Amino acid sequence: MDTLASLHRATRSSANGIVELRDSLALWQQEQSIQQWSPGELPVSDVAEQISLAEWWIRTDAQDVTAAVRLTNTDDLIWPDRNPAAAYIHGLMVDRSLSGQRIGQAILKWAEEKIRGSGRAVARLDCVATNDNLRRYYEGLGYRERGIIEFGPDSTWHPVLRFEKDIISVQNVD
Repeated sequence: MDTLASLHRATRSSANGIVELRDSLALWQQEQSIQQWSPGELPVSDVAEQISLAEWWIRTDAQDVTAAVRLTNTDDLIWPDRNPAAAYIHGLMVDRSLSGQRIGQAILKWAEEKIRGSGRAVARLDCVATNDNLRRYYEGLGYRERGIIEFGPDSTWHPVLRFEKDIISVQNVD
């Protein structure tokens, strides 16, 4: 099955599947001592609202969500310095059973093309600042570090490292 051809907009009925995928990945991350997500931290109601804004894209296999990504035009919490040329990639997830097939990389490239197609020139994303493997992964795909955001002592969120990539190709520039 072609990963990119099988990506489609999530519907409200997909909200539970997106949260289930995220929670299963969060549990795996905890088992691997990877600090990124925690099971139960993303409510279905938040995902349903984001779906109503047409932000989630998913890949399904039968009834299960096997991959997902969220695209937004703003992210005031992590990127308060608004850039009208930027769009934001969040929640990139691929079921662990599909590991090693480069599906995550393909979805990330697809997301960059969607952003470019919307007329924006910059892709932004983030990860927990101590997640060295994910940091190296993003850097290897051409993303540049753009600083750490701290959420303060009362927050349950870990500091995040921001990344940015210019996605306008030379061919698109007159």
